[in-house]
Amino acid sequence: MSKYLIEGIEFTTETENEIEKESLSLKQGGEVIELDLRLSFTSEVSPSVYRISWAEDQIDMIGIWTACDWYSKNITPDWSKRRANSRLASGMPLLSVYSKTDENRVSIALSDPKNPTTIMAGAVEETGEIAFEIDLFSQKCSKMKEYEITVRIDKRHIPFYKAIKSAREWWQTLGYTYPHVPKEAQMPMYSAWYSFHQRLDPEALIRECRIAKECGMDSIIVDDGWQTDDNSRGYGYCGDWKVCERKIPDMKGLVDRVHQLGMKFIIWFSVPFVGFDSENYERFKGMYLSTNPKSRASALDPRFKEVRDFLEGIYVDGVLKYGWDGLKLDFIDSFTLRDESPTNYEMMDTVSVEEGVDKLLSQVTKRLKEINPEFLIEFRQSYVGPVISKYGNMLRATDCPNDALSNKLNTLSLRLTSGKAAVHSDMLMWSKNDTLESVAYQLLAIMFSVPQISIRFDSITTEQRELLKDFLTFWRAHSDTIMNGEIIILEPWADFSTAKAINKNEAITVLYGNNSEKSENGITSYIFNSTGKGHIYLETDTERTYDIIDYKENIKKSGKIPVGVSKIALLPTECLRVNK
Repeated sequence: MSKYLIEGIEFTTETENEIEKESLSLKQGGEVIELDLRLSFTSEVSPSVYRISWAEDQIDMIGIWTACDWYSKNITPDWSKRRANSRLASGMPLLSVYSKTDENRVSIALSDPKNPTTIMAGAVEETGEIAFEIDLFSQKCSKMKEYEITVRIDKRHIPFYKAIKSAREWWQTLGYTYPHVPKEAQMPMYSAWYSFHQRLDPEALIRECRIAKECGMDSIIVDDGWQTDDNSRGYGYCGDWKVCERKIPDMKGLVDRVHQLGMKFIIWFSVPFVGFDSENYERFKGMYLSTNPKSRASALDPRFKEVRDFLEGIYVDGVLKYGWDGLKLDFIDSFTLRDESPTNYEMMDTVSVEEGVDKLLSQVTKRLKEINPEFLIEFRQSYVGPVISKYGNMLRATDCPNDALSNKLNTLSLRLTSGKAAVHSDMLMWSKNDTLESVAYQLLAIMFSVPQISIRFDSITTEQRELLKDFLTFWRAHSDTIMNGEIIILEPWADFSTAKAINKNEAITVLYGNNSEKSENGITSYIFNSTGKGHIYLETDTERTYDIIDYKENIKKSGKIPVGVSKIALLPTECLRVNK
């Protein structure tokens, strides 16, 4: 155990590794502290856990944000600390403590987003402090003799969302760049998952595509089921990746027909899984990280070059043969080291699963982008960190069917951490018996992401379809502001009560919990009411004119807003446009 007094804080380090040399020093002081840790081990080892810990007075701290905690944003006790688990294939090394006024108090980021780490924080009931811990090497890593990492501690009293975005920008300066984003990645898409599940039918898909295109969707994602005639879910038939001709007799013809409609064709793969019922299952015996009898599949081990070459060949062959425009690469976070994982390291070219995943994705995406520089690649939470996200140009919220709250929370968190990548919603679906107001809540929840829709158009009402079409018309007309403007998010402790995208010309605001808003000066403001209340309160500094419009931007009512606070009736299917 070692202790270091830096910037008035006592940091403690402890480990069971045999350390030859250790130093923890101040690289940068002030409101943004950067600490450099340098380690030399007595021999080349795959290190066990190395912990850095410290405590600070818990002053004006109400909650903790991490990238993959979905709902939980509270402060837990130190015996059950909140955790930001990170490795290349899942999560990111970033944890942010915020105040009741939405200000950052302590945001911790690590310069190493590849190796497994955990950042933890919790309230100490005996002292009124908040205890912080950083565990390095929390899973098996490649062997190393030397190791360096920078710990960045941001204490600026700035909006919490700016502190989070600042950490992502810091990673970019360290070489973790943003991907190239094709224009199609930023336009609404139709997904066949919730609407078809595994019961795919080419003619039905084409019918859906025709309507989807009319509604404003430019691509289709064909999900699980194309590779098997089994419809019982699970992954027992994954791994051979041959088109099931009983379902899709002519894959190339189906892709061509989609292209003729002016849409792109993206297809799903569960990257790690090889099913018990596949022809390839025996071939990879001894090269599986884990096995799941319930899903009837095992997860391949990317530390073997044979595994990586196999997967690359499958994807490249399919793209060249069928003309696919993109791949939905699913379950990458299932590349996880287990007790049962192989230990015949002499047959591998790395002992680190994370490095194996990096090698795999680098190899695959390089080859696909040689074929088509505008190739579309979708990743899904939780594999959205700064290393892995450079390979995927579409980052989708995790599955949350018919769950507007989760879709809102996940897409907004992704917007803070994903830089220029196209953040996508989970696919929208709803009951045909639901109200238009409820459908509007689903749509408004994903306003600040690329909409993905997965509904059978013949199973919803004409009014629901028209509302969807009108919403996508509005979204496309303002997509530059929505996707490229500055994102402002308020009240994480209230599950993000307000979100806004703003540029020099306009602001798009959705009120989710707090039904009051102050209009922006000098630009046009579009304000939506997703609070469940039938009105909002608008504050203005100058007299303004306004219009109540529908999603097609047809004017339903106009008037003047006096200086001060005005109560305005506003339905979720409407928008208040405050003119500049």
